[in-house]
Amino acid sequence: MEKSKIIQGLMRLKNINEEELYELVKFDLSNGINFFDISDIYNDGECETKLGNVLKAHPELREKMIIQTKCGILKKIEEDVVYYDLSKEHIKEALKASLKRMNLTYVDYFLFHRPDIFFDAKEANETIKELMDEGLIKHFGVSNFNESLIEYIEKEETNPIKVEVNQLQLGLAHLKMIESVFNFNTNFNDGTYKSGEIFFYLKRKNIDLQSWSPFQVGMFQGLIFNDPKYKEVNDYLEVLAKKYNTNKSAIIISFLLMLGENVYVINGSTNKEHIKEALEGIKIKLLKEEWYTLYRKSGSILP
Repeated sequence: MEKSKIIQGLMRLKNINEEELYELVKFDLSNGINFFDISDIYNDGECETKLGNVLKAHPELREKMIIQTKCGILKKIEEDVVYYDLSKEHIKEALKASLKRMNLTYVDYFLFHRPDIFFDAKEANETIKELMDEGLIKHFGVSNFNESLIEYIEKEETNPIKVEVNQLQLGLAHLKMIESVFNFNTNFNDGTYKSGEIFFYLKRKNIDLQSWSPFQVGMFQGLIFNDPKYKEVNDYLEVLAKKYNTNKSAIIISFLLMLGENVYVINGSTNKEHIKEALEGIKIKLLKEEWYTLYRKSGSILP
């Protein structure tokens, strides 16, 4: 099944009920979005449970969907503890718990959500290989991993597995991985090692780059559209939206998708009108000078 360039993020399911989620999934599928991203940590597993209830009531949806979940982040809310765990025991336990919550026999994509400092590549490779052999996982990937960690995984010789996805924050307010490309061999701080060679590394290794929170400032500090620090880029987004008879979200989607065939964008909105706005970006091809102008007006340095 071909993957849609826009992925439906399901982190915000807390705000909608199961009937609304069913309508959202149908809406996405009817508009060409067949890729759905979730995680066991989203609302402490309740997002997966809600999706599972929908799939249990409407099993015909499953064969039309590409479902991706993640593991590795744990919280003990009552103790105010957050930690990461990518041990063999936890990976297996987390996947099986996710499958049970979602009423699934397998997931299409299974990602490590954040790197665990105690991560052991040999153990992880053996674990993922076992889960694939059992038919519980079709594809494997990571989220928020740098190139050295991916190399560490793929160079394990005993049970080598392919990293097919890296999910990274990328948007007009998050362009450090691009800035580090442009500002190599300059005196600008953006030329120092921040995100390394990750952008072209992923291209070279044929690894999908999934952009998360493309419209956010900070991690979750609000949308770029409402932030006064980004007035200049918003003014230019308005100019381009008028030129292409579209909206600002679509222009940002186009900006990101122009970065390469391996780029996909996770749109976390569950609002159908906002999803329609984002979908318009697939059809738009910005001029190269427009792309660079957006880059500069976002506050990023071009030497």
